[in-house]
Amino acid sequence: MSINEIKTTVFGFMGAQPTRLGQPGSTPVCSFRLGSTPAYYDAAAGVWKRKSTTWLTVKAFRTLAVNALACLHKGDPVMVSGSLVTEEWTSDGQPHSSLVLVADGIGHDLARGQDTFTRNQSGAAPVAPTDEGAVGPDPWTTPLPSSPSETASVCASSASSAAERTSVGASNSG
Repeated sequence: MSINEIKTTVFGFMGAQPTRLGQPGSTPVCSFRLGSTPAYYDAAAGVWKRKSTTWLTVKAFRTLAVNALACLHKGDPVMVSGSLVTEEWTSDGQPHSSLVLVADGIGHDLARGQDTFTRNQSGAAPVAPTDEGAVGPDPWTTPLPSSPSETASVCASSASSAAERTSVGASNSG
């Protein structure tokens, strides 16, 4: 963590499917829009009222990007924790900037539904080859599931081996 870095957690809903950025062989990156609409209870009126929606671009890198692409879908309630940064660029001679949340962690908001966690399989983890100690295939050359049912089967395929690793890890940690 650097000095004066802005760390935050945002709760919201996925505005679109995550988008894969970059080229095969490069560090995996994905991006998506996150909408967060604060609400408050107006006791005088006896109703909940909503404020304006704030939209942020979220970017994830490496294994987090690969897992986000496989498991997140438009409309999902999520929590994203990370660093707020300003991206700047020039287009048509005009300077532009945008606030981006660079994710350290992303998860489904379990206050709004249920989910199943599946650990990455050892040796088959989708880690970029540029990562230190990387193992497994280049995630950009591995096709993504094309439908939610395929995604569910991909996410569920390692459940039994994950349970085995968890029990082995617990017995080895004592």
